[in-house]
Amino acid sequence: MTKAFTALEFTGERFIPGTEGAIEFEHWHRYLLAQAISADQRVLDIACGEGYGSAALAESAAQVIGVDIDPASIAHARTRYQADNLQFLVGDCTAIPLPDAVVDLIVSFETIEHHTRHAEMMREIKRVLQPDGVLLISSPDRYFYSELPGTTNPYHVKELDEAEFKQLVESHFRSVRYFGQRVCHGSLILPQGTAASMKTYTNGAGTLLSCEAGLAAPIFWLALASDGQLPDLPAGLFEQPIEQAELVRLLRRDLENAQWLIEQKDAHLTTAAELLAQKDTDLAKLSALSNKWWFPSWLKNLLLRGLRS
Repeated sequence: MTKAFTALEFTGERFIPGTEGAIEFEHWHRYLLAQAISADQRVLDIACGEGYGSAALAESAAQVIGVDIDPASIAHARTRYQADNLQFLVGDCTAIPLPDAVVDLIVSFETIEHHTRHAEMMREIKRVLQPDGVLLISSPDRYFYSELPGTTNPYHVKELDEAEFKQLVESHFRSVRYFGQRVCHGSLILPQGTAASMKTYTNGAGTLLSCEAGLAAPIFWLALASDGQLPDLPAGLFEQPIEQAELVRLLRRDLENAQWLIEQKDAHLTTAAELLAQKDTDLAKLSALSNKWWFPSWLKNLLLRGLRS
């Protein structure tokens, strides 16, 4: 029986189930992809965070161990996600608290950009992985994620570009297949390079700008790596109805706010028109009254100044 738990705070970086927007599709899609190759496997989820991904993998895997450096996250995960084949441990990705060669599949999503000890992490992965085991790892592309949009993620310590990420993975594994990911009213993950059976066409103002194998301008890279045979990992679209898309919801909210402002403006104009009409009526009454022979001129001038002010 699952114990009562308190939801972790969403900081803007670590995904928490229930958080809407692009971050939801990016994170869930990666774990659903991993789930496709996790059946009957002993799985290690490095930097498991809140634990939702490890729990999803446990639905098909023989055993799942979620490891995270944050004790609060692990305490939360142990309380919220409970299954006989699911375990959570506090640990560092450069010092994984497991014996040698005990897991068949390792997933590590959005981990390496949070530290600089990339080689140490890869060596630890090789140590706990079976000789023919498989790694599925992701990393944001520094150029498309940060440099091109001109943004900085305060939680990232060392981001890699495409060449650096590929060099890191290929220096530790003999066989590697790459996938690209970015949100397209949902999340799209496609195989990249010569193995890609799908092409991305990019156009601007009616002019074809590029045609690339796989996904053009991926925000995130995923690598499927092994010293043995690589499993068949299906590409896929994690789709969101367009009317539920984050951009559409923001535009709808702005339109609702604009409509409210228009309604307020109309109400103010109506009130102002009523006040002006009342002022004209009062002026007419005063004019008629001031024409009486007994009405003093000084009082007439005083009242007129008040009405016109």
